[in-house]
Amino acid sequence: MNKQSSTSKTSANESLLSQTREINISKWIMNAWDLVIGDFSEFLLLSFIYIVVLVVASSTLIIGLILAGPLTAGFFYIIFNRIRGNSIYIGDISRGFNVFVAAVLADILISVFVTIGFTLLILPGIVISALYMFTFPLIIEKKMDFWQAMETSRKVVTKNIFEMSVFMLLLYIFLFVGVILFLVGFFIALPIVFAAIAYAYGDLFGLEEKAAEADN
Repeated sequence: MNKQSSTSKTSANESLLSQTREINISKWIMNAWDLVIGDFSEFLLLSFIYIVVLVVASSTLIIGLILAGPLTAGFFYIIFNRIRGNSIYIGDISRGFNVFVAAVLADILISVFVTIGFTLLILPGIVISALYMFTFPLIIEKKMDFWQAMETSRKVVTKNIFEMSVFMLLLYIFLFVGVILFLVGFFIALPIVFAAIAYAYGDLFGLEEKAAEADN
């Protein structure tokens, strides 16, 4: 990355942190619901592939750690692409491997932080999850490195930490309900949760017509 590009990204990040943001949890969840239900079969298949691959990969710790981050980034890529009005291509989940290093490192660190948080009772885990919920969107959309994305997410969420923690709690409840509905509901709940985060990202960070390209 050259000096001019670095300066441009720094200015853009400062702009992100200074913006006035609207918190509208109900809108984010309803928009996510409409998006997923509108392409129900595609998102169901995407969710099935994502979960099955991660479950199989988790039998080997190293492979699980390597795949989780990029697949999550790829899932967000598909959602953002659909929000922009483009068609869903299941194979686009592999786009997350274009930000492989950042996605892997972010996934490992966030998993450690969240695990520690839940060990210290449930509330810290929810708050930590909220703080870093925009890490993967920032990596896939802004092509930030893992730490820059984590810090940007943390700083933005901190300004509305109570509301965003409530939002994250609702998303966890949504996933839990999906699990108890014979697990089938989880395949539906997962893309809705990701989509709700994507819509929140759009309101808080702004969604450009096209995601940023990686630096050569």
